[in-house]
Amino acid sequence: MPERRASLVAVVCLIAGCTIGTPRASVAPEITPRPTPLPTVRPSASAGATSTPVPTPTPTPDPTLIDLEAVSCNGGVLLDWSASTNPDFHHYSALRSPDREIAPDYPPIAPAVDWGDTYTTDRFVTTAVDASILPSERLWYYRVMAYDARGRAIAASSVRGARLQEPADLGNLEVAAGPDGVTRMSWTPYSGEERCFSAYRVLAGSGGASLDTFSIVSNQATSSIVTDALRPGVSYQFRVQAVRSTTLGSFVLGETEIVTFTAP
Repeated sequence: MPERRASLVAVVCLIAGCTIGTPRASVAPEITPRPTPLPTVRPSASAGATSTPVPTPTPTPDPTLIDLEAVSCNGGVLLDWSASTNPDFHHYSALRSPDREIAPDYPPIAPAVDWGDTYTTDRFVTTAVDASILPSERLWYYRVMAYDARGRAIAASSVRGARLQEPADLGNLEVAAGPDGVTRMSWTPYSGEERCFSAYRVLAGSGGASLDTFSIVSNQATSSIVTDALRPGVSYQFRVQAVRSTTLGSFVLGETEIVTFTAP
């Protein structure tokens, strides 16, 4: 009987497809992986936005200070300073001294002097010259002051030194007749510092009269001009000067000798 029962079980299992005597392997349950959350990315302060630049504040000028440049030139000294911002401004004056120490008091304390060419009540006239002494190798000291209406110094520059140099040589003035009644004049151009130069002044006169301005040339590199304004048969005297001009005065940087020329 047991053998028959076993045969029946085998037949049933054969029909049902079961396995007899062999344990089934355990299958691990399928695990669905959980997604890993991405890190949160926060935009930086500059991302997606345009930052507004913060302008650098302009410093307020000190109303008690003036910037001064003293330039050594042929035939004179050029003074160039900044405009006073003091609300009590009334006028400027510059002082010159052989000593480095210059007090801002007015009247000047010796040995400082006011040579008389720098007084102005216009706060924006800030250039002057000193041609009141003889050229030399001596270093002179300068200081510019702003004063109120009562003559009290309300602003002052630092003390600056400069020399008044010998006038330059512009060589011989050559005057020659050209074709078609044109006259050409030529000279050696001024080779000094550009800040010292304003213009060439061509002077002319006739019949013993004093020389007057005939032409002005503003380019320092220029060394000649031509003209058709001379009258035939008339004798002229010519001279060329290099000059430095300011509202408060001028001086001659250099010049040629006087040349006499009779127009053909």
